Amino acid sequence: MNKTNYKLSLITDYINEIINIEQGVGLSVGIVKDSDIIYSKGFGYSQLQPVKRPIDGDTLMSIQSISKNFMAVSIMQLVEKNLISLDHPVVKHLPYFRTKYKEHSDTITIRQLLSHTAGFPSNLGIANMIAPNVKEIFSDTPTEFQEALDYYNLTEEEIRTIQTRDDITKWFKKVELEYPVGQGWNYCTDAYVILADLFEKITGSNWENCLKDEILTPLKMNRTTNDSRIVEMDMNSARYYLGQGRIETPFPKNSTSAPIGYLYSTANDLGKYMLFHLNTHSKILQPNLVEEMQNAIHLVSEEWRFESDIRSYGLAWFIDKYRGLRIVEHGGGQLAVRSLMSIVPELNLGVVILLNFDGTIHHDICKKIIDIFID
Repeated sequence: MNKTNYKLSLITDYINEIINIEQGVGLSVGIVKDSDIIYSKGFGYSQLQPVKRPIDGDTLMSIQSISKNFMAVSIMQLVEKNLISLDHPVVKHLPYFRTKYKEHSDTITIRQLLSHTAGFPSNLGIANMIAPNVKEIFSDTPTEFQEALDYYNLTEEEIRTIQTRDDITKWFKKVELEYPVGQGWNYCTDAYVILADLFEKITGSNWENCLKDEILTPLKMNRTTNDSRIVEMDMNSARYYLGQGRIETPFPKNSTSAPIGYLYSTANDLGKYMLFHLNTHSKILQPNLVEEMQNAIHLVSEEWRFESDIRSYGLAWFIDKYRGLRIVEHGGGQLAVRSLMSIVPELNLGVVILLNFDGTIHHDICKKIIDIFID
């Protein structure tokens, strides 16, 4: 057995052991090294009902906030085409964008939307609350949906008025900034819908169509989509199970808010995507712009540091150090969905882990894989 195969066998043994201990449902793992996908494997099940279906590297799964990275690459493609500058004020392209105090929001730039440094609060909720099955999501008790509305300071009538992405942009007029523009950091998922609105106004095209034509097709990511109907009908797609009782959760879908977390992909497809980010000779985006996405802009707030002192955010990437190596990653999660995509540029290594149950073992597995390749 050669060195690489030995490392991969250690990884398989570790994952088998940890998923049995955690009694998880299923997970899909992909590893890329240098210029190849060297590992693609599923553990457990993609679905439990009506029959158990095994999970594998081609199982379609919700990737949640990893979706933001695709939105960011689309924006960087506009930069490459000289259609925008990251330091343009958003109002240059979306004149109707404003927050409660217009004199503040007029200075917010595209870069600040991408890097979560615009001043927005983190708990706006509007982009997720317009999901078509939102009442099903908040249905554990008769009052849970109303409690969610109250938490986000929203009304049901207000949610019904949101039909398009520019409706969300216009909704921001009620938002009061939490800190001066550019002088702090707050993870505001809703901001990425504004980015999609901006992209569509500049190009005159639907973002999802451009995503397919300019990113997915060139990278041969044939099983990555925004269409939840296609995913739900696919025989090799995941369902999601919460807690020890393995209760199936409502399927994650929200087409208007696709850029914040409603794309679907596979471990194999995300392997191809990580190779693009690791090997900067791709025709998708100029190397300097790929690198710019991975440059730290601001330290993240304490609850996002995960015991790290130097964890930062760039353009749709978290940047950290692990055992002296630079880690560039993004994860995602909702109810029983978990996703993590990490690249280690110094090792030319990339790891993606997709779960269809709740918990944190994707982080443990990712660290173990990196440990094995370091050691």
